[in-house]
Amino acid sequence: MNVIDNKFIKVLKKNMIFILVYTTVFILIYKTFHYISPFLVGGIIAFLINPISEKLRYKFNINKGISTLVLSFIAVIIFVVLAGLLIMAGIDSLLEFVNNTVNNYDYISDFISNIAIKLNLYLEQLENIPSINIEFLMQKYSTNIVSIAKRLLESFVNFLGSIPYISIFIITLFISTYFIAKDIDKIEYSFYNMFSEPTKTKVKNIKREIMKSILGYIKAYAILMGITFIVTWLSLRIFDIPYSMTLGIIAGLLDLIPFLGIVVIYLPFILYYFIVKNYLISITFIVVFALLSLLRQVLEPKLVSTNIGISPLSTLAAIFIGIQVKGMIGIVFFLGLTIMHQILKKVDIL
Repeated sequence: MNVIDNKFIKVLKKNMIFILVYTTVFILIYKTFHYISPFLVGGIIAFLINPISEKLRYKFNINKGISTLVLSFIAVIIFVVLAGLLIMAGIDSLLEFVNNTVNNYDYISDFISNIAIKLNLYLEQLENIPSINIEFLMQKYSTNIVSIAKRLLESFVNFLGSIPYISIFIITLFISTYFIAKDIDKIEYSFYNMFSEPTKTKVKNIKREIMKSILGYIKAYAILMGITFIVTWLSLRIFDIPYSMTLGIIAGLLDLIPFLGIVVIYLPFILYYFIVKNYLISITFIVVFALLSLLRQVLEPKLVSTNIGISPLSTLAAIFIGIQVKGMIGIVFFLGLTIMHQILKKVDIL
């Protein structure tokens, strides 16, 4: 007598094969991303602009080659302009920060020394605490402020030095986007011809569900990043803090990084204004940070599950396990695994 049902064993085998294949493909893409990124990004853009190209062809009788050429050019230009504006804003803010740091170095050094003296006084009042020369430590590390800023600036200069590679990347991205978008019908036709008619229908359903999930994933995290950007920008703007727009954008992007995320933006402000005894701003930032973190924890599983079509519990588990395994890459891996499993169940493959 069999202890385990044969159907369960069959389903288990299918799931094990799926996990093995998915993991192999994911690792392959992850390891070769540097080489295949323009073609991969180009393929995604091509799939996104293809419905627009089809509508232009049917409604306005515009040649698909022309429409895909124009749409590919516009899509790549938007991508480049947005990335360029973000980089230029970062460089501009960094240059201003370096100049202010150099011009006010004596003030900053005195300010840090005063903080160190106060900390030493507090430590002396405590019992059973080993003697720690806070003043020495803070003065030692305060001398690195300018050098750190300069190293960051040097990294931007090195980035600018890689413009030839960036130019090749952009050209390759544009060409790959255009040709994939132009020949997408032929590519799909050749791909689908590998399968029998019943399987072909399932593969088409898988493709439709994958595209739906990708758009849903982008939409969900765009909403989360947008909320973080708006709240951070307004919070900094209300107190007339410099670089509010740049810091808001950075906070939105950092929101993708688990745990660290917006802590990198908010913690320095909270500590600084607490030390200078501006408790109103410090407490306000603590409240904003706490509410924003809570809002994100509540909204993330709900938004992702709603836009992608998986249960909130599965979403929460994928996010939590992914963070523990490998941060953002782990989240992408486990969310992708959950989504693909759900899609293959919908089309009766698993």
